[in-house]
Amino acid sequence: MMMKSTKYRPRVMSVFNRYLFSFTLLLFLPMLFLGITGYYQLSTIVGDEVERNNKSLLNSFQFEVDNKLILMNKIANQITEAPELSPYMLTQDMFNMFQGKKVLEGKVVDDSIREIVLHIRGSEKLYSSLSTYKVKDFASNLYHFSEWTEEQFNDDLNHVNTIMLRPAEDVRIEGLPIQRLITYIVPIPMRNQKPYGTVLFELKEDTLLKGLNPEQLLPNGNAIVFDQAGRVISAYKQLDSMKSFDVYKQIVNGENKRHIQEFQHQKFVVSFQKSMQSGLTYVIMLPYSSVVAPVHQAILKWIGYLLFIFTIGCAFIYVAMLFNYNPVKKLASLVETVRGQSIHKTNIFEAIGSVINDIADSNRTLGRKLEENRSAVRDHFLGSLLRGEFQTLDDVNERGEEVGVTFPFPDITVMILEVPVSQVFYKEKLIAEVERQFGGDAVGHVKIGLEERRAIFILSWGGKLPDRKLWLNRLHDHLNMTYAIPITLGIGNGYRALSQVGRSYLEASTAIDYKMIKGNQRVIFFDDLMAHDHADLLNPRRILDELEIVLQYGEALRITRDVHQITIKIKQSGMTLFIAKELCYDIIHKFIAFMENRSPGCSSDRLPDILALTDYTTLDEIADLLTTACTALCHSLDEPKSASPAVMIDQINKYILQYYSEYDFSVQKIAEHFSLSLSYLSRYYKEQTGRTVMEYLKEVRIEQAKRLLRHTNSSVKEIVQQIGYYDVSSFIRTFKQQVGITPGEYRKQEK
Repeated sequence: MMMKSTKYRPRVMSVFNRYLFSFTLLLFLPMLFLGITGYYQLSTIVGDEVERNNKSLLNSFQFEVDNKLILMNKIANQITEAPELSPYMLTQDMFNMFQGKKVLEGKVVDDSIREIVLHIRGSEKLYSSLSTYKVKDFASNLYHFSEWTEEQFNDDLNHVNTIMLRPAEDVRIEGLPIQRLITYIVPIPMRNQKPYGTVLFELKEDTLLKGLNPEQLLPNGNAIVFDQAGRVISAYKQLDSMKSFDVYKQIVNGENKRHIQEFQHQKFVVSFQKSMQSGLTYVIMLPYSSVVAPVHQAILKWIGYLLFIFTIGCAFIYVAMLFNYNPVKKLASLVETVRGQSIHKTNIFEAIGSVINDIADSNRTLGRKLEENRSAVRDHFLGSLLRGEFQTLDDVNERGEEVGVTFPFPDITVMILEVPVSQVFYKEKLIAEVERQFGGDAVGHVKIGLEERRAIFILSWGGKLPDRKLWLNRLHDHLNMTYAIPITLGIGNGYRALSQVGRSYLEASTAIDYKMIKGNQRVIFFDDLMAHDHADLLNPRRILDELEIVLQYGEALRITRDVHQITIKIKQSGMTLFIAKELCYDIIHKFIAFMENRSPGCSSDRLPDILALTDYTTLDEIADLLTTACTALCHSLDEPKSASPAVMIDQINKYILQYYSEYDFSVQKIAEHFSLSLSYLSRYYKEQTGRTVMEYLKEVRIEQAKRLLRHTNSSVKEIVQQIGYYDVSSFIRTFKQQVGITPGEYRKQEK
């Protein structure tokens, strides 16, 4: 530990001295430069800066107001040219008046314009962007101008022949607080000796100056607009002393456009400029104390402060370095602890930064995993619903609310959407489009399935059956019209018993499978299919009743024997594939209910996934699934038998290698050979090897198939028979899942 400390300290001190020198140099160089040049140039720089700022403010000020005037002139010309606002059209009828109002309403394109009012001279009405008024009511009842009498308003309205801008004044509008408005009066047509009308623009003074941003740029100053007569049209701060014509003359008669003047015993730096377009004079006033006074004091004390600051600054840098670098050393020690090794870099900050970066990456990764887990939890929740693991809709909504899944209506239906393999890239867009259509009586959630071509939707219905079918057909038409690709929808029956949601999934999957008969670009409803036809050799209801009696005894061997007989009957019955799936679904649900009644709260995760039924294409596969479910059930009943793990596993593996090629080879035969229950054999093998017997059997058969593909010319069908498979399509699917390519591709690749 002492050696580690000895090596570490010189590196810390080296970094300390380097940073101390750098900070001192950074302080000294600008202080030296400022000391030499600042004394002579400070006042000039500040003065020029004030002038530039004022010039910029004045330009912005003038540009903002002049543009608004230009805009209003353009609007006045547009009003002249609009047929809907002609005197003839406006006075025809109420409809034309309404049309004219809509046109005026569309002319209010600036937030500083409160209202546009059009008057046809000689008439008794005013047409506004807000309403239609009588002339006699406007200035007497609606707008109460503090400086504009009713008589003068009527006179200006009918006799003004030139553009006129009235100063801002207090206006009391009925039902509203007092506002300050500027009135811009434009006779129309403009520049006509005999105008037929007058346009009034009522402007809000506070928004007229808003673009100048006076609250930030002129906190203690003022911005004023004078007309050619010296009247204050608008001002940021309304002061009575500014309204005098003498003040206007005092400002504009200065020797230059920037000078110092005194108003109300306070000095201001005043800048102004006159607009050649509007004739208005724009004035900016800044307090003299905030602009010039600090410069005088700064110059007097400049040199003394520089020396003092430099001395104090050097001392402060040294003390601060000593104080602040101590946490850095502690942090470096912490980094060494985190890494488990000494820092070998010259600059320890790089090492600290590296650790922080690693922590940030870890946090980002953790955040992504959390989001992914949320999606996985949501998908698992929907899977549990399909498996029938919920009893009541309230339970579903209570637990589903945490992951954003709720079902407001009691009828639950499963819909499967399928697209062609060549159009799989549309799948995410189609899912999003379907989710956008949900609402009203149709609420649904999508579950991510393993098949690329399919998307599973669990729907909660609120309407009647005919309305549901109509909605689903419209949804299908909408998707086809939007994406122009073949889309098939398979619809299961609706169920109120949540344990039957998985049945609806099987029905939807079966409906999809009928696309080869019904067509692959339509909605296929399960209840429209003749899916319940089956041979009379087997009565599913009688089998379920008999199984119910056997389960009551709770004897593993008896249950195993009964399920084995059921699997044989399934293979021999000639029933349709769907009926077999439906029977398997009901039997597994019997197992789940039996385990729950026997041990309330126990997990049924050991039972096969009911949703896997849709992947099975043969009766043999369904019979094997029942055998696996029986194994899981008996596992909960049987006690493990003592055996030597290594010897027992070795014997089981040898037995599998000897008899795997027999077509009727099964886990049940292994259990019977070794006098074990099916459940105990399955659990014991999984505990000892980490995989199931069927997984090992599948691996043995695939390896043997690969050997035959490499070294013989036997056909795939012959190889299937030699390794104990009874279905070529099932073998090809399993081979591709395990190896990644088909048997034919594997043979070509190896040769």
